[in-house]
Amino acid sequence: MSSHERWEALVRGDELDRVPCLQFILGHTAVVSGRPIANIYDDARSSIGCQRDAMEMYGYDGLVLHGWANAGGAEFGGEVEYPYRQYTGAPMMKQNPVRSEQEAWDLSVPDDIACVGTIPVGLAFSRLQHDLGMPCTVQVGSPLTWAGSVCGEERLMVWLIKKPDLVHHVLRVITDFILRKAELWVREFGPEKIMAFDLCIETNRLYSPKQFETFSFPYLKEIHEKVSNMGVAIFLSHICGEQNRNLPYWAQLSYGKRGMVSVGCEIALSTASATFPGNVIMGNVDPVTIQEGTPEEVLELCRACVAEGKDHPGGYALMSGCEVPPQAPPVNVFQMVKACREYGRY
Repeated sequence: MSSHERWEALVRGDELDRVPCLQFILGHTAVVSGRPIANIYDDARSSIGCQRDAMEMYGYDGLVLHGWANAGGAEFGGEVEYPYRQYTGAPMMKQNPVRSEQEAWDLSVPDDIACVGTIPVGLAFSRLQHDLGMPCTVQVGSPLTWAGSVCGEERLMVWLIKKPDLVHHVLRVITDFILRKAELWVREFGPEKIMAFDLCIETNRLYSPKQFETFSFPYLKEIHEKVSNMGVAIFLSHICGEQNRNLPYWAQLSYGKRGMVSVGCEIALSTASATFPGNVIMGNVDPVTIQEGTPEEVLELCRACVAEGKDHPGGYALMSGCEVPPQAPPVNVFQMVKACREYGRY
Protein backbone atom coordinates (compact mmCIF):
# COMPACT_ATOMS: atom_id res chain seq x y z
CA MET A 1 0.00 0.00 0.00
CA SER A 2 1.03 3.59 -0.55
CA SER A 3 0.82 6.04 2.34
CA HIS A 4 -2.32 7.54 0.82
CA GLU A 5 -3.94 4.11 0.44
CA ARG A 6 -2.96 3.19 3.99
CA TRP A 7 -4.49 6.39 5.36
CA GLU A 8 -7.70 5.86 3.38
CA ALA A 9 -7.99 2.26 4.58
CA LEU A 10 -7.47 3.32 8.19
CA VAL A 11 -10.16 6.00 7.90
CA ARG A 12 -12.64 3.60 6.27
CA GLY A 13 -11.89 0.74 8.63
CA ASP A 14 -10.63 -1.50 5.80
CA GLU A 15 -7.87 -4.09 5.99
CA LEU A 16 -4.31 -2.78 6.13
CA ASP A 17 -1.03 -4.25 4.98
CA ARG A 18 0.71 -3.01 8.14
CA VAL A 19 0.31 -0.62 11.06
CA PRO A 20 0.35 2.96 9.73
CA CYS A 21 2.82 5.45 11.14
CA LEU A 22 1.13 8.79 11.74
CA GLN A 23 3.11 11.68 13.18
CA PHE A 24 2.19 14.56 15.43
CA ILE A 25 5.15 16.46 14.04
CA LEU A 26 5.30 20.19 13.43
CA GLY A 27 8.39 22.18 14.43
CA HIS A 28 10.69 19.26 13.63
CA THR A 29 9.62 19.38 9.98
CA ALA A 30 10.92 22.95 9.79
CA VAL A 31 14.22 21.96 11.43
CA VAL A 32 14.92 19.19 8.91
CA SER A 33 13.83 21.52 6.08
CA GLY A 34 16.19 24.30 7.16
CA ARG A 35 13.35 26.72 7.92
CA PRO A 36 12.51 28.72 11.06
CA ILE A 37 10.22 26.75 13.36
CA ALA A 38 7.91 29.77 13.46
CA ASN A 39 7.05 29.28 9.77
CA ILE A 40 5.11 26.14 10.68
CA TYR A 41 2.65 28.42 12.44
CA ASP A 42 2.76 31.80 10.72
CA ASP A 43 3.28 30.88 7.04
CA ALA A 44 0.77 28.47 5.53
CA ARG A 45 2.72 27.64 2.38
CA SER A 46 6.01 27.05 4.21
CA SER A 47 4.19 24.98 6.82
CA ILE A 48 2.54 22.60 4.42
CA GLY A 49 5.73 22.39 2.34
CA CYS A 50 7.88 21.43 5.34
CA GLN A 51 5.36 18.87 6.55
CA ARG A 52 4.98 17.22 3.15
CA ASP A 53 8.74 17.12 2.59
CA ALA A 54 9.33 15.51 5.99
CA MET A 55 6.59 12.96 5.36
CA GLU A 56 8.23 12.01 2.06
CA MET A 57 11.72 11.92 3.58
CA TYR A 58 10.82 9.72 6.56
CA GLY A 59 8.11 7.69 4.83
CA TYR A 60 5.38 8.06 7.45
CA ASP A 61 1.71 8.04 6.43
CA GLY A 62 0.37 11.41 7.85
CA LEU A 63 -0.69 13.72 9.56
CA VAL A 64 -0.47 17.21 8.07
CA LEU A 65 -2.19 19.87 10.14
CA HIS A 66 -2.06 23.43 11.46
CA GLY A 67 -2.51 24.14 15.16
CA TRP A 68 -0.93 24.03 18.59
CA ALA A 69 -1.91 23.38 22.19
CA ASN A 70 -1.66 26.99 23.41
CA ALA A 71 -4.34 28.20 20.98
CA GLY A 72 -7.27 30.56 21.37
CA GLY A 73 -5.72 33.64 22.94
CA ALA A 74 -4.85 35.38 19.70
CA GLU A 75 -8.40 35.04 18.40
CA PHE A 76 -9.66 37.18 21.29
CA GLY A 77 -7.02 39.88 20.92
CA GLY A 78 -4.02 38.46 22.78
CA GLU A 79 -0.43 38.74 21.58
CA VAL A 80 1.35 35.59 20.43
CA GLU A 81 5.12 35.12 20.34
CA TYR A 82 6.11 32.81 17.50
CA PRO A 83 9.16 30.57 17.97
CA TYR A 84 11.85 32.59 16.22
CA ARG A 85 14.12 32.70 19.27
CA GLN A 86 16.64 29.96 20.00
CA TYR A 87 15.31 27.14 22.20
CA THR A 88 11.66 27.96 21.51
CA GLY A 89 9.67 25.23 19.83
CA ALA A 90 6.04 26.39 19.60
CA PRO A 91 3.97 29.57 19.86
CA MET A 92 3.28 30.96 23.33
CA MET A 93 1.13 33.74 24.67
CA LYS A 94 3.10 36.93 25.19
CA GLN A 95 0.06 38.76 26.54
CA ASN A 96 -3.31 37.24 27.42
CA PRO A 97 -6.35 39.17 26.21
CA VAL A 98 -8.14 38.77 29.57
CA ARG A 99 -6.32 40.04 32.68
CA SER A 100 -9.18 41.04 34.98
CA GLU A 101 -12.60 39.84 36.02
CA GLN A 102 -14.29 42.67 34.15
CA GLU A 103 -12.44 41.81 30.94
CA ALA A 104 -13.58 38.23 31.40
CA TRP A 105 -17.22 39.27 31.78
CA ASP A 106 -16.85 41.53 28.73
CA LEU A 107 -15.45 38.72 26.57
CA SER A 108 -17.50 38.09 23.43
CA VAL A 109 -17.21 36.32 20.09
CA PRO A 110 -15.61 38.62 17.46
CA ASP A 111 -17.93 39.78 14.69
CA ASP A 112 -15.83 38.54 11.77
CA ILE A 113 -14.01 35.45 12.98
CA ALA A 114 -12.37 34.83 9.60
CA CYS A 115 -10.10 37.85 10.19
CA VAL A 116 -8.97 37.38 13.79
CA GLY A 117 -5.86 35.85 15.33
CA THR A 118 -4.50 32.80 13.58
CA ILE A 119 -7.67 32.09 11.58
CA PRO A 120 -6.41 33.64 8.30
CA VAL A 121 -3.28 31.42 8.33
CA GLY A 122 -5.36 28.37 9.27
CA LEU A 123 -7.77 29.01 6.41
CA ALA A 124 -4.89 29.51 3.96
CA PHE A 125 -3.39 26.23 5.17
CA SER A 126 -6.67 24.35 4.66
CA ARG A 127 -7.07 25.84 1.18
CA LEU A 128 -3.69 24.38 0.28
CA GLN A 129 -4.74 21.05 1.79
CA HIS A 130 -7.91 21.14 -0.31
CA ASP A 131 -5.98 21.86 -3.50
CA LEU A 132 -3.68 18.89 -2.74
CA GLY A 133 -6.58 16.51 -2.04
CA MET A 134 -5.80 16.27 1.68
CA PRO A 135 -8.27 16.41 4.57
CA CYS A 136 -8.80 20.04 5.57
CA THR A 137 -7.88 20.21 9.25
CA VAL A 138 -9.56 22.56 11.70
CA GLN A 139 -8.69 22.85 15.40
CA VAL A 140 -11.83 22.93 17.53
CA GLY A 141 -10.74 22.88 21.14
CA SER A 142 -10.57 22.12 23.91
CA PRO A 143 -12.38 25.17 25.41
CA LEU A 144 -10.78 24.78 28.86
CA THR A 145 -7.32 24.55 27.28
CA TRP A 146 -8.07 27.64 25.20
CA ALA A 147 -9.32 29.44 28.33
CA GLY A 148 -5.79 29.16 29.71
CA SER A 149 -4.53 31.10 26.70
CA VAL A 150 -7.31 33.65 26.95
CA CYS A 151 -7.09 34.29 30.71
CA GLY A 152 -3.65 33.00 31.66
CA GLU A 153 -3.32 29.58 33.27
CA GLU A 154 -2.58 30.77 36.80
CA ARG A 155 -5.47 33.24 36.79
CA LEU A 156 -7.79 30.58 35.39
CA MET A 157 -6.82 28.07 38.08
CA VAL A 158 -7.73 30.59 40.80
CA TRP A 159 -11.04 31.45 39.13
CA LEU A 160 -11.97 27.78 38.84
CA ILE A 161 -12.17 27.69 42.63
CA LYS A 162 -13.22 31.22 43.52
CA LYS A 163 -15.19 32.39 40.45
CA PRO A 164 -16.75 29.33 38.77
CA ASP A 165 -19.58 31.34 37.17
CA LEU A 166 -17.01 33.61 35.55
CA VAL A 167 -15.13 30.59 34.17
CA HIS A 168 -18.35 29.16 32.73
CA HIS A 169 -19.01 32.49 31.00
CA VAL A 170 -15.55 32.42 29.41
CA LEU A 171 -16.02 28.79 28.36
CA ARG A 172 -19.42 29.60 26.84
CA VAL A 173 -17.93 32.37 24.71
CA ILE A 174 -14.98 30.20 23.61
CA THR A 175 -17.30 27.31 22.75
CA ASP A 176 -19.51 29.58 20.66
CA PHE A 177 -16.40 30.86 18.87
CA ILE A 178 -15.18 27.32 18.16
CA LEU A 179 -18.55 26.29 16.73
CA ARG A 180 -18.60 29.33 14.46
CA LYS A 181 -15.07 28.45 13.37
CA ALA A 182 -16.17 24.92 12.49
CA GLU A 183 -19.12 26.31 10.53
CA LEU A 184 -16.73 28.55 8.60
CA TRP A 185 -14.66 25.54 7.52
CA VAL A 186 -17.77 23.51 6.65
CA ARG A 187 -19.13 26.30 4.46
CA GLU A 188 -15.89 26.68 2.54
CA PHE A 189 -14.70 23.08 2.17
CA GLY A 190 -17.73 20.86 2.77
CA PRO A 191 -18.01 18.56 5.79
CA GLU A 192 -16.83 15.44 3.96
CA LYS A 193 -13.44 17.10 3.30
CA ILE A 194 -12.78 18.12 6.90
CA MET A 195 -10.86 16.53 9.77
CA ALA A 196 -11.71 18.31 13.02
CA PHE A 197 -9.25 17.91 15.88
CA ASP A 198 -8.87 19.00 19.45
CA LEU A 199 -5.75 19.18 21.61
CA CYS A 200 -6.71 18.83 25.26
CA ILE A 201 -4.16 19.36 28.05
CA GLU A 202 -6.58 18.96 30.96
CA THR A 203 -4.29 16.52 32.74
CA ASN A 204 -5.15 15.14 36.17
CA ARG A 205 -1.97 16.77 37.42
CA LEU A 206 -3.67 20.14 36.87
CA TYR A 207 -7.37 19.36 37.10
CA SER A 208 -9.25 16.85 39.22
CA PRO A 209 -11.71 14.52 37.47
CA LYS A 210 -14.51 16.51 39.11
CA GLN A 211 -13.15 19.75 37.62
CA PHE A 212 -12.88 18.04 34.24
CA GLU A 213 -16.50 16.87 34.55
CA THR A 214 -17.67 20.37 35.51
CA PHE A 215 -15.58 22.70 33.38
CA SER A 216 -14.42 20.65 30.39
CA PHE A 217 -16.73 17.75 29.60
CA PRO A 218 -19.98 19.68 28.93
CA TYR A 219 -18.32 21.97 26.41
CA LEU A 220 -16.35 19.19 24.73
CA LYS A 221 -19.57 17.16 24.49
CA GLU A 222 -21.41 20.05 22.85
CA ILE A 223 -18.62 20.66 20.33
CA HIS A 224 -18.23 16.99 19.45
CA GLU A 225 -21.97 16.53 18.97
CA LYS A 226 -22.56 19.69 16.96
CA VAL A 227 -19.47 19.30 14.77
CA SER A 228 -20.38 15.66 14.13
CA ASN A 229 -23.93 16.71 13.25
CA MET A 230 -22.46 19.11 10.70
CA GLY A 231 -21.39 15.97 8.83
CA VAL A 232 -17.65 16.29 9.46
CA ALA A 233 -15.99 13.12 8.22
CA ILE A 234 -13.24 12.62 10.82
CA PHE A 235 -12.88 13.77 14.43
CA LEU A 236 -9.48 13.37 16.08
CA SER A 237 -8.87 14.01 19.78
CA HIS A 238 -5.41 14.24 21.30
CA ILE A 239 -5.80 13.42 25.00
CA CYS A 240 -2.57 14.91 26.26
CA GLY A 241 -0.76 13.76 29.38
CA GLU A 242 -2.07 11.92 32.43
CA GLN A 243 -5.84 11.75 31.91
CA ASN A 244 -6.64 8.20 32.98
CA ARG A 245 -9.36 9.36 35.38
CA ASN A 246 -10.92 11.52 32.65
CA LEU A 247 -11.30 8.63 30.20
CA PRO A 248 -14.88 7.71 31.26
CA TYR A 249 -15.92 11.18 30.09
CA TRP A 250 -13.95 11.01 26.84
CA ALA A 251 -15.67 7.71 26.09
CA GLN A 252 -19.07 9.46 26.08
CA LEU A 253 -18.20 11.91 23.30
CA SER A 254 -19.31 11.70 19.70
CA TYR A 255 -16.49 11.25 17.18
CA GLY A 256 -18.39 11.56 13.91
CA LYS A 257 -18.22 9.06 11.10
CA ARG A 258 -14.73 7.89 12.03
CA GLY A 259 -13.28 8.73 15.41
CA MET A 260 -9.57 8.84 16.09
CA VAL A 261 -8.06 9.14 19.57
CA SER A 262 -4.41 9.94 20.31
CA VAL A 263 -2.98 9.23 23.76
CA GLY A 264 0.28 9.99 25.52
CA CYS A 265 2.60 7.51 27.17
CA GLU A 266 0.80 8.14 30.47
CA ILE A 267 -2.20 6.16 29.12
CA ALA A 268 -1.55 2.53 28.24
CA LEU A 269 -2.62 1.47 24.76
CA SER A 270 -4.51 -1.44 26.32
CA THR A 271 -6.47 1.07 28.42
CA ALA A 272 -7.18 3.22 25.37
CA SER A 273 -8.32 0.11 23.46
CA ALA A 274 -10.75 -0.86 26.20
CA THR A 275 -12.09 2.70 26.46
CA PHE A 276 -12.50 3.34 22.71
CA PRO A 277 -13.22 -0.07 21.14
CA GLY A 278 -14.77 1.39 17.98
CA ASN A 279 -12.31 4.23 17.42
CA VAL A 280 -8.88 4.31 15.85
CA ILE A 281 -6.32 4.69 18.62
CA MET A 282 -2.95 6.30 18.07
CA GLY A 283 0.16 6.54 20.22
CA ASN A 284 1.88 6.38 22.50
CA VAL A 285 5.65 6.62 21.94
CA ASP A 286 7.29 8.75 24.65
CA PRO A 287 8.59 12.03 23.08
CA VAL A 288 11.37 12.19 25.70
CA THR A 289 12.77 8.90 24.42
CA ILE A 290 12.50 10.15 20.84
CA GLN A 291 14.54 13.19 21.88
CA GLU A 292 17.07 11.62 24.26
CA GLY A 293 17.14 7.86 23.61
CA THR A 294 19.40 5.86 21.34
CA PRO A 295 18.00 4.64 18.03
CA GLU A 296 17.91 1.13 19.50
CA GLU A 297 15.88 2.32 22.50
CA VAL A 298 13.41 4.17 20.28
CA LEU A 299 13.00 1.16 17.98
CA GLU A 300 12.36 -1.17 20.92
CA LEU A 301 9.82 1.21 22.43
CA CYS A 302 8.03 1.48 19.08
CA ARG A 303 8.07 -2.32 18.69
CA ALA A 304 6.40 -2.68 22.08
CA CYS A 305 3.75 -0.11 21.16
CA VAL A 306 3.02 -1.87 17.89
CA ALA A 307 2.69 -5.21 19.66
CA GLU A 308 0.28 -3.74 22.20
CA GLY A 309 -1.85 -1.75 19.79
CA LYS A 310 -1.90 -3.49 16.40
CA ASP A 311 -4.86 -5.80 17.09
CA HIS A 312 -7.13 -3.08 18.46
CA PRO A 313 -10.53 -3.73 16.79
CA GLY A 314 -11.09 -0.10 15.83
CA GLY A 315 -7.71 0.24 14.11
CA TYR A 316 -4.33 1.36 15.36
CA ALA A 317 -1.61 3.74 14.17
CA LEU A 318 1.81 4.21 15.75
CA MET A 319 2.38 7.82 16.74
CA SER A 320 4.32 9.86 19.26
CA GLY A 321 2.48 10.43 22.53
CA CYS A 322 2.71 14.19 22.00
CA GLU A 323 4.44 16.38 19.44
CA VAL A 324 7.77 15.06 18.20
CA PRO A 325 10.37 17.38 19.79
CA PRO A 326 11.59 19.89 17.20
CA GLN A 327 15.26 19.05 17.83
CA ALA A 328 14.82 15.27 17.95
CA PRO A 329 17.59 13.35 16.13
CA PRO A 330 16.28 12.44 12.66
CA VAL A 331 17.58 8.88 13.04
CA ASN A 332 15.30 8.48 16.06
CA VAL A 333 12.27 9.82 14.23
CA PHE A 334 12.89 7.30 11.46
CA GLN A 335 12.79 4.42 13.95
CA MET A 336 9.03 4.87 14.19
CA VAL A 337 8.59 4.18 10.48
CA LYS A 338 11.11 1.34 10.69
CA ALA A 339 9.17 -0.30 13.53
CA CYS A 340 5.93 -0.25 11.52
CA ARG A 341 7.67 -1.79 8.52
CA GLU A 342 9.46 -4.49 10.51
CA TYR A 343 6.95 -5.34 13.24
CA GLY A 344 3.58 -4.01 12.06
CA ARG A 345 2.65 -6.42 9.24
CA TYR A 346 -0.81 -7.97 9.31
